[in-house]
Amino acid sequence: MVKTGRQVASPKPRRSKTAEAKRPRRTTFLGKRPRILTLTLRGQVVDVELVPVVGTTTHVNFEITFRRRGRLLNWIPTRAELESIGRAAAMYTEQETSH
Repeated sequence: MVKTGRQVASPKPRRSKTAEAKRPRRTTFLGKRPRILTLTLRGQVVDVELVPVVGTTTHVNFEITFRRRGRLLNWIPTRAELESIGRAAAMYTEQETSH
């Protein structure tokens, strides 16, 4: 075996994980929302139950259940009702930070 004056280039060393990659993921939902709200919808006082169903890093989807005096109502909320429910839930949300 004959050695020459050239050095063989070694492969690049692997990058180590960054501090951000080692850190646990941020929470997908910031804040504590009330689970049951009492609102007036369609001229009736109803209890609106919000249950988080699917959460991503950008938003959370809710399952909405309507009850009046303990009885389940088979309502499909309109866009205006969804907006008013969202405003009411946001009004009672306690903000938190994830870091």
